[in-house]
Amino acid sequence: MSKNKIIKLICAAILILLIIACIGFYIADIVINDSAPTENLFKALAVIFICCGSLIRIFYQKGRRNLAFYDSQYREFTSIAFIDAPAHKKKLLRALRLYNEDNFEKSLNLLSSLKPVCKSRDDLYTVGLFTALVLTDMRLEDDAIIIYNALINMNITSSTIYGNLGSLYSSKGSYDEAISNLHLAIQNDESNPAPYSNLAKLYFDKHDFDIAERYALKALDVNFKFRQAASLLAIIYSLEGDTDRAEKYTHIAITNGENPNKLKNAIEYYREEKYTDKHLSDSEDEDCEGDE
Repeated sequence: MSKNKIIKLICAAILILLIIACIGFYIADIVINDSAPTENLFKALAVIFICCGSLIRIFYQKGRRNLAFYDSQYREFTSIAFIDAPAHKKKLLRALRLYNEDNFEKSLNLLSSLKPVCKSRDDLYTVGLFTALVLTDMRLEDDAIIIYNALINMNITSSTIYGNLGSLYSSKGSYDEAISNLHLAIQNDESNPAPYSNLAKLYFDKHDFDIAERYALKALDVNFKFRQAASLLAIIYSLEGDTDRAEKYTHIAITNGENPNKLKNAIEYYREEKYTDKHLSDSEDEDCEGDE
């Protein structure tokens, strides 16, 4: 049994004993002191309700995760940042917790306060990366791009930085910058499936299905559970009428966490788009023939 569970059981036992004691004192007061039943009724009920509420919180409410959880979740970063500065490390973990709780402004304030005390490249990398992530989730994409480029200008680079920057440029419609940064992400780490998958989506959006298919398959070669790439392949093969491969990659995507209805709706959406585009093209051809 874990230490946390033992503590919960001990606390629950104490609360139950308090409830029993409260009821006992209330009854004893009536029997021994001949007090009126209503004299201390509300006091007794107040104590009982407080104890019951605490019991409910112990066993049924999801508490705030402790900092050790985020230290474990982000070990890739927390293991290298502020190694000799426990107070700064704790502040970083608090910022990460706030980020995961969608409390972006407070997280950003903590990260901003850490920037002046960064002493190593790893400190700057970690603080800069999460600052950009927070800004991205706050929909301040231009500010996030500035942070990523500032890190790159300091020669602080990684596949994650280039990949995130490529995704930001893609969302802004900056096609060449997106392509360039996603390729740099691959050069920095060929075992990272995300930039392959993002390139696939970028080419898919440009209707370059053959290139999109190639990069999506490469992402799955790197990580066969990468559901985003599998979902894209399911869409591509559905549009091409390749039922067997569409079913195969639909299965892979759903098995690895893709929402079945979301994927189905995406396939139907792109099928409808393809149908509409085809009929528009046919109509334009007929108009041209009529002009002749």
